[in-house]
Amino acid sequence: MPTNCPLLDEVPSACCKCQAQLCLRQQVLNLALGEDEDVMCLNCLAADNNKSSSELLENLAGYIANRECFAKPWLRYASVDYCPDPLGCIPDVCFKAKS
Repeated sequence: MPTNCPLLDEVPSACCKCQAQLCLRQQVLNLALGEDEDVMCLNCLAADNNKSSSELLENLAGYIANRECFAKPWLRYASVDYCPDPLGCIPDVCFKAKS
């Protein structure tokens, strides 16, 4: 099993609302939404944006894929095997193949 990818040093590593530890992709989701200080976990970020977690992931996936600054760190997780919380995330959405 691959080792966890390092987080982005310049972005907080815990949710500002529930203090859950963030993964690299959660950090990128926050950056894609323009937030780099008060970052949130996927669940809190989704609730803050009035969306379900899977809906938020689906909505941002294309944007992230088309922005090199976001796609580069996002793609460090080559598969769900890199996810630090595979039981707590939504791998079918987060690691969905591009169509």
